Amino acid sequence: MSRLHNVTIEALDQIRSLIQSVQGASEPSEDLYATSGIGVHVRHVADHFRALEAGIVSGTVDYNRRRRECTLERQSELGLAEVESLITWLQTATFNDVAVDVVSEISCLQTETAQFKSNTGRELLYLINHTIHHAAYAALLARQIGVNPHPGIGHAPATASYVRSIDAA
Repeated sequence: MSRLHNVTIEALDQIRSLIQSVQGASEPSEDLYATSGIGVHVRHVADHFRALEAGIVSGTVDYNRRRRECTLERQSELGLAEVESLITWLQTATFNDVAVDVVSEISCLQTETAQFKSNTGRELLYLINHTIHHAAYAALLARQIGVNPHPGIGHAPATASYVRSIDAA
């Protein structure tokens, strides 16, 4: 397993930790997970990983394929199971810099899709940043409902390095 696979798993660990924080809350976790919007972020992140997984097989990563309004958004156990499944996939994956085409919508004003050349290493880097970005939003939502996830959730790698440098000083 490559270092990039390991770091991608670290990003998914932020999502896993966040779900576990919500599950450990005093209110029923399903209500908190679903009504807070955390589940939507978990599903969104998972959809991007599933797009890469399918794209490695087909040669085209289609980030437009989404499972909106599905049970994964409403049940924390399903969200956690999905994250665990993605981690297992990354732990056993053997791809290294496989060439892929990437398809994604690019305009919010009209339906407009673009296609780009990429590779799986570049897409893992994208997924790391994308996952951490959504973990940050979901952590904010968790704090608004009284759940206190680990304070490092949502810190980008450069921010985490900065915080470590301050702590070391």
